[in-house]
Amino acid sequence: MPKAWEALFPNLVNWTETSCATRNYNCFAFAVGEETRRWEPFPPGVYYWPDNVRRGYDLDSFISAYETEGFRPCADGSLIQGREKIAIYLNKFGYVEHAARQEANGLWKSKLGDEEDIEHQTPECLSSDSYGHPRHFMERARNAKHDEKTDDAKPAASSDSQQDC
Repeated sequence: MPKAWEALFPNLVNWTETSCATRNYNCFAFAVGEETRRWEPFPPGVYYWPDNVRRGYDLDSFISAYETEGFRPCADGSLIQGREKIAIYLNKFGYVEHAARQEANGLWKSKLGDEEDIEHQTPECLSSDSYGHPRHFMERARNAKHDEKTDDAKPAASSDSQQDC
């Protein structure tokens, strides 16, 4: 049975569900490997936002936030061994809507709102009116500890099957 959110992503095929739905974290946190709290610039004091980073959904605010985690702007989302990349999605008004991360195998992972985490082929798979389009990429040295955790995870479900969450 298709997921309700699949209709939002006309370019999404061959996806794999990698977690059950949860409100514990969001895509902005998940992009940097954090699965214990939500990253949001607003409202202050409710969700995490890095100290001394201007609060806003503009690209510069998110670049500054991700720089606190060691990310730096880069040209694109191509796979480079030893580098971890994230894609920042902008809506039609130029504001940040979503973030995704690239895994060591070159595939991408996203947290879909309060729904599941999924693995997908490219950042463009989630291009849509709802999530915007991948417009900015950042990278940092790959964290071996994070990769071990990712490699040990078994795919839970895919576009052809569902997991019992």
